[in-house]
Amino acid sequence: MLLRFSKYHFLFIFCFLIFNTFGQEKAKIWKKFTSEISNLEIPTLFDYSYAGYQLGEVGIPEKFKHLKIFNIVHFGAIPNDSISDQDAIQATINAAEKNKGGIVFFPKGEFLVNVRPKRTNPITVTSSNIILKGSGLGKNGTVINMKSHMLQRTPDEPEWKVSYMFNFISKVEVKEKTNIIKNAKEGDFVIEVENANLFKDIKYLQLEMPYNLDAVKEALDGKNPRPHWEKVIEKGVTFIENHEIKSISGNKITLKDPLVNSININYTWQVKPFYPLESVGVEDIFFKANFNDTFVHHKDFLHDNAWSIIAMQSVANSWVRRCRFSNITGAVSINNSYASSVLMLLIEGNSGHKLTNVTQSNRVLTGLINDATNYGQFHGAAMSHKTSGSVIWRVQTPKQGWDSHADIPKNNLVDLYEAAKMTNHGGFYKNEPHHLKGLTLWNYKRVGDTVSDYNFWSLSGKGIYWGFSVVNPIIVGLHGSKTTFNEANIGYLESLGNKVLPESLYEAQLKHRLGKTPKWICKSLKEWRKMKQKWLHNKL
Repeated sequence: MLLRFSKYHFLFIFCFLIFNTFGQEKAKIWKKFTSEISNLEIPTLFDYSYAGYQLGEVGIPEKFKHLKIFNIVHFGAIPNDSISDQDAIQATINAAEKNKGGIVFFPKGEFLVNVRPKRTNPITVTSSNIILKGSGLGKNGTVINMKSHMLQRTPDEPEWKVSYMFNFISKVEVKEKTNIIKNAKEGDFVIEVENANLFKDIKYLQLEMPYNLDAVKEALDGKNPRPHWEKVIEKGVTFIENHEIKSISGNKITLKDPLVNSININYTWQVKPFYPLESVGVEDIFFKANFNDTFVHHKDFLHDNAWSIIAMQSVANSWVRRCRFSNITGAVSINNSYASSVLMLLIEGNSGHKLTNVTQSNRVLTGLINDATNYGQFHGAAMSHKTSGSVIWRVQTPKQGWDSHADIPKNNLVDLYEAAKMTNHGGFYKNEPHHLKGLTLWNYKRVGDTVSDYNFWSLSGKGIYWGFSVVNPIIVGLHGSKTTFNEANIGYLESLGNKVLPESLYEAQLKHRLGKTPKWICKSLKEWRKMKQKWLHNKL
């Protein structure tokens, strides 16, 4: 009898092979999370599954039938010539924004931006429902060639603040706030506020605990700060969370995703409306920059940020996907955002400052990224500056490491990361520690030299930078190059030297929460595998 298999059967088989790795043990800490065992000595994992576009529940759409297409050629862009297309691209975006949304379409060919800049002049998007869509990231696709670097806005602008080439930013400012009037636990979905009328017809909100010295002891889990950590010592700690509102009843607001922090009303937690851009995206484009110097960390603005490409500030349910970058100082930055995804990025050419960075954001997924630059981007995929509930997933930086860039992020996951180093962290010493509690490294693969007695909380060192500072991280399934730790400063260590099941904690928690693995996971993994193979074999 002839068996007939549809593409869905093959997808099922592919996912079965991905999610069922034989010969590995199921992690005890995972068994506790799923209530298979009960052991007070094993900590309870934070639920990281809410990271990503639409909180990980559905995939990013492939079709946008409700959006009008605006072709940049119709606004004056000409592919494959020597004339700047930047004004035409901005004019196309402006037309789409005037239409209250649209696809800004880039046909095949090479388009030029930042050709002869006399001042910093980024391309900007300030409205929701704007998608920059190319015709593919391969040889016959769309190339955006950033001919020259960005400039400083003022002669004394710090080198790390120079604008990215493409900027998505919400310009709505909110001043009115209300107090939270009842304590709540990490994982709760309901907050009680003094004035819920402030959120009538509002979709998103932002919670904030102002800097507080009394909260430091709990935040550091009893550890002592290093003497030069000025911000923590003089001001204390602060927490920020963005959420989507599910419903309001009286003064109670129910959120779509659970709280990342416990709320103690003695710390004067406040809440205000949040107006991010929604459903903005960048996809299917090869971004070609021209940073060709041998990178020197913090040498100047040219090395730090002047060849950086996409920055999104205050966005929700948005994305960057299927993009390729060469000769850049930075690929993608996400700031003050919520429930968004950065997926399927290929990085090549000359090494620069950083790969991706997520700052002051919640529920952001950064995943399926391969860094094949000559020496590796100096900082790998990063989460920092109060970011929480976010995930770095299936990223390869085989010449460098992942990064937590200080300023107290909390409850984040590094899942199935492959790197030469334990980390290549950064951040100003005054803003340390690099991470508060809730950092989990799951099935981290090291491919570099042996590391012995790695210490996550050294209280002595040379100068003012004493190495990584993380409050009691959880490390499960770290394998590859031989690695040992100072276990006094680890919250939980399991299966050192061997991978565990589930292979991906993010995928497993998502399946556990939803009752099944969402289709977008399997489709993305299959697409990524094909895309990466073509790229590695120079067939893109």
